[in-house]
Amino acid sequence: MKKLGLTLVTLLAIFGSTQAQKPAVVSTNNEGWQHIGQTSASFKTQNESIEVLGADEFTAIKLKVSEAPLHIERLQVFYESGDMEEINVRSDMKAGSESRVIKLKHPDRDIDKVAFTYKTTENTAGEKADVALYGLKTGQPSGADSYRDEKEAMKQDVKETKEDVKREANETAEEADRKAQSAGDKISEGVNDAAAAIKDEKIKDKVGPGGETVYVNEAGKYYYINNEGNKVFITELQLKDPDN
Repeated sequence: MKKLGLTLVTLLAIFGSTQAQKPAVVSTNNEGWQHIGQTSASFKTQNESIEVLGADEFTAIKLKVSEAPLHIERLQVFYESGDMEEINVRSDMKAGSESRVIKLKHPDRDIDKVAFTYKTTENTAGEKADVALYGLKTGQPSGADSYRDEKEAMKQDVKETKEDVKREANETAEEADRKAQSAGDKISEGVNDAAAAIKDEKIKDKVGPGGETVYVNEAGKYYYINNEGNKVFITELQLKDPDN
């Protein structure tokens, strides 16, 4: 929330005069229409903005015109969240009339300012149209700032998602380790089973090319058992001393 109080942007007259504004303080969240601020329009074409302070969340807004007719071209609602909502009005308003009720897309967000583009109609008496901005409240809790809650919720969701991904990655790695260990155990069991079934003589003072236990069969051929439990035959020249 911005500090309480209301400051209206001063209109600079094309002809050198300055029109004093009538500030209003939006200090309550009571339901119903609340006067936000007003200004006097005396130029042919002008862009004006009214800064909104205090209890600055509204469900809808509208304009009231008095003293002289005015053509309202468009409104722009700027939110503190950084979003902007543009509303085409394009309405000729007679003195004493008010615009249609304009429902806002983000009634739960703080309004920073409302800008509008207007054009005065030709009049011979030189009247100045007074433009008043009103906002509708429908029981918003003070300081709701729901958009901030949404942002925090999004941050929390992102954090939880990252944690979920990390946890799943760890679980996947652990599962891979378990499978690898299981496969290694099965290979080891297969090798041991194959070795246990061998009746051939074990060569005690020599090993295979990779340090494997070497056997010699009745035909004098040397071999060792690989990880798949199969015999791999080697020549005598491939035999190595255990320390090499």
